[in-house]
Amino acid sequence: MGVREVLAVAVAGALLGACGQASPEAGRDRSGITGRVLLGPRCPVETVTESCDDEPAVGVEVTVAEQPPGEAYVTGRVVARTTTDADGAYRVSVPPGTYVVTAEAGMSCELMDARVEPDGYSTVEIPCDTGIR
Repeated sequence: MGVREVLAVAVAGALLGACGQASPEAGRDRSGITGRVLLGPRCPVETVTESCDDEPAVGVEVTVAEQPPGEAYVTGRVVARTTTDADGAYRVSVPPGTYVVTAEAGMSCELMDARVEPDGYSTVEIPCDTGIR
C-alpha cells in the first residue's frame, strides 16, 4: 500500500469515526434569549389623541448574567453580551437556565428575569427610562 492509499484510509477512518458524534458546536444555537430594548417615555405629556410610544434603543449593549438560585432580579456571572440592531432587537444564544437580562440605554434599564428552556428562545423586552417627566 502506498502513501496515498494509507492517507486515504486514515482520512476515511477519521470521518467514519466521527459519524454520530455531536460536535461541541452542534447544539450551540438551540436556545437563548431574544427581544427588544425600548426607551421611554419620549414625551413629557402623553394624551389620548397624541400617543408617545417608546422608541427602539439602537446599538446598545445587552448583558445576560446568571441568576443566583432563589434570587429574583439579582445578577451573577455575565455569560453573554450582544448589541441591539436598528430596530432595538437582540438575540443571544445561551444554554437552558435562569438569567437576568439588562441593557445600557437611557438613564437606566430594568433588570429582567428570563427562563430559557431547551430547544427554544425566551422573549424578553427590556424597558429603559429616558428620564423625561
